[in-house]
Amino acid sequence: MIRKRACSHHDSKVLDLSVLAHCLVLSYPAQGHINPLLQFSKRLEHQGIKVTLVTTYFISKSLHRDPSISNSIALETISDGYDEGGGSAQAESDEAYVDRFWQIGLQTFTELVERMNDVDCIVYDSFLPWALDVAKKFGLTGAAFLTQSCAVASIYHHVNKGLIKLPLTGDQVLLPGLPPLDPQDTPSFINAPASYPAFFDMIVTRQVSNIDKADWILCNTFYELEKEVKI
Repeated sequence: MIRKRACSHHDSKVLDLSVLAHCLVLSYPAQGHINPLLQFSKRLEHQGIKVTLVTTYFISKSLHRDPSISNSIALETISDGYDEGGGSAQAESDEAYVDRFWQIGLQTFTELVERMNDVDCIVYDSFLPWALDVAKKFGLTGAAFLTQSCAVASIYHHVNKGLIKLPLTGDQVLLPGLPPLDPQDTPSFINAPASYPAFFDMIVTRQVSNIDKADWILCNTFYELEKEVKI
């Protein structure tokens, strides 16, 4: 994909009117998040877009280059504040990990974007909403990527808006566009929210705190599968 690129915060010289659009793709450091964003990165790269996948330093050490991945997909790292000890396993608690990641991740991601001079767009895991703040700071397009299905996103949305009351009561959970759900069919963060207080706040509250300001909202699904789901 070739596009005309206007001046960004980095540009001070004559415009290059024929450059590859460059997209940073930021993943939350967990397997169920890295894989969907990696597959999305490969689709972008197939369309001729320059892609840089960004994850934490610790996770990057455990990644092995997949032969199916083009060498043109670069890898960059940021810190979650626990570079040597296994990420969240090193933290005193889940709450401590999330809070430190929000602080150190924001700082090191900002430094990364500042260091790079050709970024046009940031596609970020919706679990990391501070990435949108970075995109807006530098005048870049920001796209939230929900790594879970539309059905799951709909459940979180309805809890966030108070349309589903917790703790769940009754035998069924009823949502527009979805069949009746048993309570145990809902995500564990909803069915047993007290068991995951830090991640409950991150998923139900933080990830949508500024999502209305994103230029695009992407979901890990396809339309024909979940066209009746309403978010």
